[in-house]
Amino acid sequence: MQGKNTMHNPMDIIDAAYKTVHEYPHGGSAALAARMGFKSVALLNNKVNKTATAHHLRLDEAVSIMELTGDHAIVHAIAYRLGGVYCEVNTVEPQKEDLIMTALSASASSGNVIQELHHALEDGQISCEQRNTLLAKIQDAQSVLQSLAQSVKDKHAIDNPHVVAYQQAHSKALG
Repeated sequence: MQGKNTMHNPMDIIDAAYKTVHEYPHGGSAALAARMGFKSVALLNNKVNKTATAHHLRLDEAVSIMELTGDHAIVHAIAYRLGGVYCEVNTVEPQKEDLIMTALSASASSGNVIQELHHALEDGQISCEQRNTLLAKIQDAQSVLQSLAQSVKDKHAIDNPHVVAYQQAHSKALG
């Protein structure tokens, strides 16, 4: 499931959870609470409410919320707070043509970033809207590059099963 790109709108983690739960388009927090097996919607609402201190959202619940809603704002907020970014990686068993197309997509995404940056700097300043657009395009480019990296790893594993087997055996011996 492809999540929403929320890199351009960083927010507090609990705020992101609250918004994700309450903006669930298929019935709001009540429907989401039922899908997650909560006995009451109030419990889920309290877990994502900053002012309610009796209940806290567990990590597995946060992951379930993101899986069910397709909104990855929570993990984006976590990554932002830690000084990083979250990039989605969508992979399939790579073929040569797929690798080439993914590489071309990465190049096009990078070009989109540069084009947007050029446009934003025409007046010498970056507005709030331009900042948001740039960050979204950068996030998209990073996701495509991560998909390319994963496709290269997957193709390598298919082409070199003996190397992968050795690496796995070596990791088990160390661990």
